[in-house]
This record gives sequence, C-alpha cells and structure tokens, in this order.
Amino acid sequence: MPSSSSKSKPKPSEVASEAKRYYIPTIRDKYASTWTTCSYIYHQPLLQINFIERPLDLSPPHFYVMTGDPVNTAMDWVDQTGFPVPFICAANDKRPGGDWETGVVGYEERLCRRSTLAACLATPADGSPANSHYPLPICAGVLSQHVVVFRGPHDKYEKLPEQQWRALPVVSVPPPRWPKLTQNGTKYSFADEREMVKEKLRGALRICAYNNYSTVVIGDFGLGNGYRNPPQELAELWREVCLYDPDLRGRIRCVAFVFEDPTQSTTQLILDDIAKKAKGSSSGSSSRSKTKGSSFGSSSSAGNSPTDIQIFSQVFDNTEIQRFLAQPDARYGLSNLLA
Repeated sequence: MPSSSSKSKPKPSEVASEAKRYYIPTIRDKYASTWTTCSYIYHQPLLQINFIERPLDLSPPHFYVMTGDPVNTAMDWVDQTGFPVPFICAANDKRPGGDWETGVVGYEERLCRRSTLAACLATPADGSPANSHYPLPICAGVLSQHVVVFRGPHDKYEKLPEQQWRALPVVSVPPPRWPKLTQNGTKYSFADEREMVKEKLRGALRICAYNNYSTVVIGDFGLGNGYRNPPQELAELWREVCLYDPDLRGRIRCVAFVFEDPTQSTTQLILDDIAKKAKGSSSGSSSRSKTKGSSFGSSSSAGNSPTDIQIFSQVFDNTEIQRFLAQPDARYGLSNLLA
C-alpha cells in the first residue's frame, strides 16, 4: 500500500502521463471553442512587432515583488481585474516543455505537468510557417494564449475540480544557461551577452504589450541552479527595460516578480561554483593558489549572500525606482521616450 505522503504527492512521471492520457485530450475535445491548444512564435519580436500609436500616459509601471506560485498569482490577479494576465516563463529551447515527462524540476516542466502548456508549445497555430517551433531561435518568444491549469502547484499536484480549471497566457522565452561571468560572478563577462539578455527581456514584454496585456507576472526567470544569471544585473536589466524602453512605456502598467522559494540565492550558487573551481585548480599547486582558493571559499561558505527576492525587492523598491528615474542617463533621455 502506498503511504499517505505518496498519495498526496504523486510521482512527476505519473502526473505527466495522466496529463497526456486524460486532461489534454479532454480539454481539446470539450473546450476547443473556448481554449485553443496551440501557440504562436515570434522569431524576432524586436523586429516583427511595431507599434503605430503611442499611449498618452507614459507613467512608469507599478512593481510588485512577492513570494508564491507565479501562475497562481497571475490567475488570482485575473479574478480581481477580469483581464488576462500573462506569465513570462523560462523555456527550454530544444523541445516543448523540456523534460516535463520525467522528474526534472524546472518551473516550465512543473507547469507542463499541471496544464496544457506542453501541448500548446508543441502545436503551432494555423498559418504558422512550420510544423514545429523547435529548436527556438536565440531571441524568439512563443505565446500560448490559453494554457489551461487543471492541477495545483508541484508540492502536491492537487487535482482541481473541472469547474475550477482556468486558463492564462504564457510567453515562453529561453534564458541563457550558465553564462560566462566576471571573476566575482556579479556581472556578465561580455557586453554582447548582456545585450542579448536585454533583448530577450524586451522581446518577452513586447509580445505581451502587442497582445494588449498590460499586467505581467514573472517568476525567477534566468535564476536558480539551472540558469545562474547574475541576479543583481538581471534585476537591473528588467528595471531598465520596463522604465526606459520607449515601446513599453505606457503599455506595460504592472509587473509582478513572484518567487516560489524565498530562500533561493543564485548569488550563493554562483559563489559556490567559483569556490569549487578555484579549489580544483589549486589542488597540488603553490600556496599562492591555495590562498586564492580559500578566499573564494570563505565568501561561499559564509552562506550570507542575499537571496534573489531580497535583490529584486531592493532594485524595485519605490524609493529606489524614483532615485533611478531622477538620474540623468545619456542613453535614455526624454528625446528617446518622445521620438
């Protein structure tokens, strides 16, 4: 007999199997006229999407940083406002939903097990130029307009009654994985890679704005052990794009960064990796190398690096936003916003 704990949390592979065998076919059959199980790819959203009119109100968006399940947060927001709220999801660039049918624990994989996301990603909409979006181009984004959620979060994968099934838009964009960082791990080593990340963020938000979504939810996009982008710089890039991109100002009105794990520290993961590499390179070498390795180790073992949510809370604090906006920036002056 399985234990009660195993009953409350089934194996990920079993959840995925039931999604493929029952939930996805049921939704395709019963709700085809309400929820489409397909997706649209924007190969180069910065080039493909153009805005003709400029909003009259160019005030900056409202920012929220909180803990919780990002998809549940987006759906709860819909209940309050009555408007669809998209979730910007870190995507596998090789296959729809990555390895969602196994035990992989990335958020995209976990969301695929509790929703129709994998089926949407695997099904290009009518009129698409190809029969598959994959592998995704480097700056591409995929919009799944009706991702139906039929289970709760991965802690239990609780089955939801059919009357509680809800749909939300998902914008899937692949973040860089383990990019090359500076020696202390706080920044991207190459300006080109930083610019590529910025283009991905702009592209994701541009897809949202083009489809008239003014409120967006973002999880730990590009963070955690699976990606290891520098959290301080990533947060600052999100802020820069949201505040200064002339095509987004006035179109994106609210942005929520929702972190499942308030203890996650990508900074610590990066430092641990630096310490591990330094220790490996110092073994059998001079005392100079050992000293260098121990200095990395001390910063890592202290375990007092800021968490991702702490970093984002500071970067998007209202006082910090006002200070940032008050700073003159030659790259993004008033002429850029009014051009």
